[in-house]
Amino acid sequence: MASEVIKRVSGRAYRYRVESYRDPETRRVRGKWTYLGRVEGEGTLSPERKARPSSRDRLLDAVERLLETNELATISTGMVASEAGLAYGTFYRHFRDLAHVVRDAMVRETANLEKLNERFEEPVGDRGVERAKLVSWVREAIAAVLLRPGLFRAWHVTSNHDWAVVAERQRRFEANVEHMARYLERLHSAGTAKSTPAFAAYAIMALVGAATREAAIDKTFSEAKHEGIISVVTDLAGL
Repeated sequence: MASEVIKRVSGRAYRYRVESYRDPETRRVRGKWTYLGRVEGEGTLSPERKARPSSRDRLLDAVERLLETNELATISTGMVASEAGLAYGTFYRHFRDLAHVVRDAMVRETANLEKLNERFEEPVGDRGVERAKLVSWVREAIAAVLLRPGLFRAWHVTSNHDWAVVAERQRRFEANVEHMARYLERLHSAGTAKSTPAFAAYAIMALVGAATREAAIDKTFSEAKHEGIISVVTDLAGL
């Protein structure tokens, strides 16, 4: 007696013919499997399972949520662990203290913000194109802060007393200044805009940094303030 069956291995479907026979020695019924090929077509793959967030990511997510409704001074490591649905001791397997978890949450967040800089690697366009590029960058940087003002406030608070946060902020600021300077040099070389790249890059990053800090503290940023920042930034860039 023979029949066909489909087995799934690592999400793929495979067809086999199974023939039943009686073992002459043991007299037991056994099955002989013969591979017939892979099953192709829609519906042959098992649904993908979403990876469960790691304990570390759950703690980072938890501190971000808590900071949107609480100031850092009112939060404890126990609150972060509880918000993440983890045991108290789990926090200290990943982080030294609150400043550490805030720093790593901010590193994760600013890694996303740095993707905004990718537009400055694109080919240089005309003056209007490059001005629009710079304007959208300013607006999106401030908008990103307004989505998580609590986290950015905590970032500034911890930088007043935690050397690791200070070092990380300085490293990121210098990297962003260097990135902006390269962009401005490309504008200068293309004849699209003229500025003093090193000075202008430093001034632009300092100005936008101050604007995002104000947005985090006030939890808002008016259109008039947007226009004021944009005007100074584009002037510095020579656009």
